[in-house]
Amino acid sequence: MRTLLLALFAGASFAADAADHGVRFDSPGVLDLAQHTSDLHSSRYAPLADLAATEAAEILAAPSIGVDQPVLKFSEDEYGCKPEARTCAREHERALLALTRGAVVREGTRLTLKSAGAAVTFSDWTLPETRTADGDSGKHWYLGALAGSGYWRVEVQFGHDAPGNFLINPQSGKVAFVHNGSDVVASSPDGLYLLTFNPDNPPVTLRVAALDAAGPRVELQCNAGDGHESIEFKGWHGVESFDLTLVPRARSRLVHALPMRLTRAGGVWTLAGANAGEWLACWLP
Repeated sequence: MRTLLLALFAGASFAADAADHGVRFDSPGVLDLAQHTSDLHSSRYAPLADLAATEAAEILAAPSIGVDQPVLKFSEDEYGCKPEARTCAREHERALLALTRGAVVREGTRLTLKSAGAAVTFSDWTLPETRTADGDSGKHWYLGALAGSGYWRVEVQFGHDAPGNFLINPQSGKVAFVHNGSDVVASSPDGLYLLTFNPDNPPVTLRVAALDAAGPRVELQCNAGDGHESIEFKGWHGVESFDLTLVPRARSRLVHALPMRLTRAGGVWTLAGANAGEWLACWLP
C-alpha cells in the first residue's frame, strides 16, 4: 500500500503507470481510502468539544448506516441491468460515455479519462490460476459523474473481492480509491466530502476526504479505541458534520455505546462527545 504522501504526486505518474498496466488502487499517486493501516502521521489532533445531552440521545437513537446501504450504487444498479448482463451494461455505459463528448472513451478493455491535468487509463486484467494460488480479475465500468463534486466514477469488479470505485478529479486527473461493498462509504449532502471505514477490520480507521477542485485529499483520519471497539455511522448532520457511535466488542474497556459528532468549521474538524478523545484519536493533516 502507498502512503498518503504519494497522493500528492503529479499526474505524470498516472500516465506512466496507465501506459503499461492501467491504474490500480496501489498505483503510485492513487489515494487509497480503503487502506487499513494508519498512514496519516500528524501532530495536529482534532480539537475537542462538548456534546449536549439531547444531541447525544438523538445520535444513539438514530439508525446505523452500514455496508448494506451503499451510497455509491453498484454498476448493475446504476445501469438497471441484471448481474453479469454484459450487453446491457455496455449499452448503458455507452450512453454515459457519449455525455462526456470524448473526455472518457473506451477502447476494448481499456477506459481512458482525459482530464485537463493528465490522462488516466484503466485496463481490465486477468490473473490466471496456478497450482499454489487462485486466479483473480478486474473489470472496469464508467458510471458517470458524481453529484456535487463532478468527479468521474469508475467501478472495478474484482474476481475475489467486493467491488471498488475510482474517483477521478476531471481537472487534475488525481485519483482516489474506495472499497465500495465491504466498507461504509458515505458522501456528504453536497457531495464534497466522502467518509469511509471498514467496521469489521479492527482497529477501525475512519477517513474523510475532500472531493473539491484541489482534491481528492484526506482532511480527517480517526482511529477507534485499542482494537476492541468498532464504529457505527449514524449519518451526515449537515454538509460539514456527521454523527457516529463507538461500540464495544469483546474484551473492550468501553461499557456502552459512545455517541460522537464531528463538525468542520473554519477549515478545522472538531470532535464532540463525552470523553470522546479518550476513545477516538482524530488527526488533521
